Amino acid sequence: MGNAYEGADTERGIGMFKIEAVATVHYTCWLSDEDFQKVIDYIKENPEEFEFTTNKDKIVKAVEKLYEDDEISPYDSSDESDFSTEEFRWSEFEERTAEEILGG
Repeated sequence: MGNAYEGADTERGIGMFKIEAVATVHYTCWLSDEDFQKVIDYIKENPEEFEFTTNKDKIVKAVEKLYEDDEISPYDSSDESDFSTEEFRWSEFEERTAEEILGG
């Protein structure tokens, strides 16, 4: 199955063009019992990393570190909970110039 761009009349600047949408997607993640325990253990085993940190921030920081190290999988059980478009911008994959698209 081809994409719609293939059918564009590029000779006359008529048809579809490529644009990028920059968006933020928020997920609500449920940690497994095993991942939950890894987070708790990490906090207990690394108290120097969490000095003067709130309990919420301790948990978030531990999740970030363990996810970064590929030790936990928070997306295994998750739902998209929010989505927002930040901006639209020109796509580097558009083969034509803006002038060609506008016929100028």
